[in-house]
Amino acid sequence: MNAIGIKIKKADGNHDPCTSKFFGAPVLPDGWQEMFSEDIIFFGQIRLSDIAELDTENKLPHTGYLYLFLDIEMYPYQAMAYYYDGEPNVVVDDFNEAEVQFAHLNEDWLMSFEPADEDFDGTRLFGVPSSGYETDEELLLQFDPLAESTGFLDNIDGYAYFFFGEGRDRINGIRFGIDRS
Repeated sequence: MNAIGIKIKKADGNHDPCTSKFFGAPVLPDGWQEMFSEDIIFFGQIRLSDIAELDTENKLPHTGYLYLFLDIEMYPYQAMAYYYDGEPNVVVDDFNEAEVQFAHLNEDWLMSFEPADEDFDGTRLFGVPSSGYETDEELLLQFDPLAESTGFLDNIDGYAYFFFGEGRDRINGIRFGIDRS
């Protein structure tokens, strides 16, 4: 099983707003902004062409964008995932501003990708959950809050996980979980 390691760095200066990133300003397709209430925070966007060469098992499409949002009124937070097979065109500044607890997550944290072991203990796509988290679900994303310094869930010593849904519509069925080691 392959995994894709994710290195994260805080954006400084000019960068492509459509790049793969956590938090900050999502770049959405026209008309999507109206889909989200103030209880929703932007977690990340992945430009799927950025991972195409590393996704040797074709777990995700290799064109378009994958977007991850969290409904913070639910606990653990409810994941919302969307796929768009095109080029988004609307930058939404201050998306996370409305929710006071997450207002600090308005800065872009840029992602870069590299091959990783399936049990790599950092932030990554695919593989198996670290720290013995037991599930029959397939891992989409493992996020290490303490290693990333973004200020998201940095009060837990564990991981945040996104798991694929079942069946043909795996992206729309993505689930979020937290492992408190």
